[in-house]
Amino acid sequence: MIYTDLDALCATLYQIDTTDADQIESFSRLVRVYYDALQNPPYGVIGVGAITYAQAQLVAAQMMTP
Repeated sequence: MIYTDLDALCATLYQIDTTDADQIESFSRLVRVYYDALQNPPYGVIGVGAITYAQAQLVAAQMMTP
């Protein structure tokens, strides 16, 4: 499943096995990607554009994962 926004990513928190370190690390990495992109968008990207940019980075990070 590809998570496309913060709501979908947060809904996953209820579905992952909290005793599985790999799942926790994968979830944490995706949260970091989203928030890093949201807090550091390209120059001139603000508001809804920053959210859209963060969502695109979230999808891109999942597509690059083997």
